[in-house]
Amino acid sequence: MRIVAGIAVGAIVAMACVLTIEWVGMMIYPPPLGIDYSNPADLERLMSLVSPAQLAIVAFGWLLGALFGAWAADAIARRALAGWIVALLILVACVHNLVMLPHHPAWMWACGILLPLLGGWLAQRLAKVPL
Repeated sequence: MRIVAGIAVGAIVAMACVLTIEWVGMMIYPPPLGIDYSNPADLERLMSLVSPAQLAIVAFGWLLGALFGAWAADAIARRALAGWIVALLILVACVHNLVMLPHHPAWMWACGILLPLLGGWLAQRLAKVPL
């Protein structure tokens, strides 16, 4: 039961971290006015305007989300398995976003796959829990 609770809390913590970092990024780099997020053409136009710095903020959110979410899951479950599940949920969410939004550079794909795994690994080391 502790593993399930850890995964649930860790997933909430992870998503809160990702959304907070992305919100801060939008405050620093506001999106252009008039973007309809349900319109594929508008999303394509938006992605063509996004700077590497804006994308780096998003990738940083992925790392911190996986790190803090996995750490919370590890701490509650007292097993790294819970944290790794949270890190993998973030990885799946990253890949989903990369597939759904057009024109991400290759380095964003690498970040979307590697940073959640790095976050899970760091969380396991910080929490000092067995697998």
